[in-house]
Amino acid sequence: MSTSEEKRLKVLLIDSDGFSDYTCYLARGLAKYLDVILYSFSERSYNITGAAKENRIKFSYIKKRLPKGYSTLRGIIRIILMFFILLHMLIRTKYDIVHIQDYLPTFFIFIPFLKLRKKRICWTMHDLEIFELANGIEGKLQVEFLRLVCQPTIVIKYADKIFVHAESLKEYLILKNVNQNKIEVIKFFDYQYLLKLDKNLKQVESNILSPEGGYILFIGNIAPWKGIDTLINAARIVRNKIEDKFTLVIAGTPYEGLRNSRFFDKVNQEDYKFIKILDRYIIQSEIPSLVTNSKFLVLPYNYLFQHSASGVITLAYTFSKPVIVSNLPSLAEYVEEGKTGLIYDVNNCVQLANCIIELIENDEKCFQMGQNAYQKLINEMSLDVCSHNTHNVYTRLYK
Repeated sequence: MSTSEEKRLKVLLIDSDGFSDYTCYLARGLAKYLDVILYSFSERSYNITGAAKENRIKFSYIKKRLPKGYSTLRGIIRIILMFFILLHMLIRTKYDIVHIQDYLPTFFIFIPFLKLRKKRICWTMHDLEIFELANGIEGKLQVEFLRLVCQPTIVIKYADKIFVHAESLKEYLILKNVNQNKIEVIKFFDYQYLLKLDKNLKQVESNILSPEGGYILFIGNIAPWKGIDTLINAARIVRNKIEDKFTLVIAGTPYEGLRNSRFFDKVNQEDYKFIKILDRYIIQSEIPSLVTNSKFLVLPYNYLFQHSASGVITLAYTFSKPVIVSNLPSLAEYVEEGKTGLIYDVNNCVQLANCIIELIENDEKCFQMGQNAYQKLINEMSLDVCSHNTHNVYTRLYK
């Protein structure tokens, strides 16, 4: 074995349910630089992202050890089982760095053990807050329960490095008195693996994909802070001005616990002539055709205190599509105004409508912005770039 091989670091990369694609794809990128022990909630993500083809990745499937379905009792059982899964992997596995994703239940209990063994701890905060995923008292109780079993304040204090996806998110943590020297900005990376999906896999219905002139796309989980009302009001303005040139597709399903919320009650029969709603889970094999056949993507998020970036922007850029985003800092910093997309004032449906019309009526500009978006992705947010930056952080921890 060569000297360079002997010095390769080994990272224990632990998934959080809901971020499996991200974690597995990161594992694939990191495998170029170090050995990866990957604990993931999804075998499908492990395969579809190409991580399964990397010899430097040792994969373990967490979810097979956990109860299926969701209920209060199952949730408690999952937490208890996660403790024993973590106990086994952290004690029995050889690694130099442990890198967790988002809010991982019971991990904080093992921090003293990791510190005694001089293991480095890295944490990617995909969201800086735990969001309420249900209405009323149920949502508040869920948040308090997750805070109890995840203890983010403890993890922030003792993690060696904290990764966030935007400079504005780093600034927010600094304002919360988090040591700025431990915060690293790693952008959301590309979705190139989706470009290589088997074209024979299930696609979205052809009548959705092929309206004349393409369509405008909103894609992702639906929640109150996603600005659906603003988008629908803007769509009505656009329709009144340009009539049959315009079709909006809203594709996604409400978060678990919000499924009884009636997001589309205000959409009338006249609206359905130009608004197509896929109110369901969009599977991975549907995403390429859904995005490819769109003109551009819209992110009308309206939560002024939303402390997260969005992978939907890099999804759009992967398929050479420009974006229209609200001016929430963590979204706007991904967009070069007039070059890779357009930015409007949050909740301003008139401005949003004008941005939509601007791109609909100028195909050449829309196409060129899409090309610029892809180039920006490759230069700043590719898997190679982000994995290299992450590996550099790991390496600095050992200098």
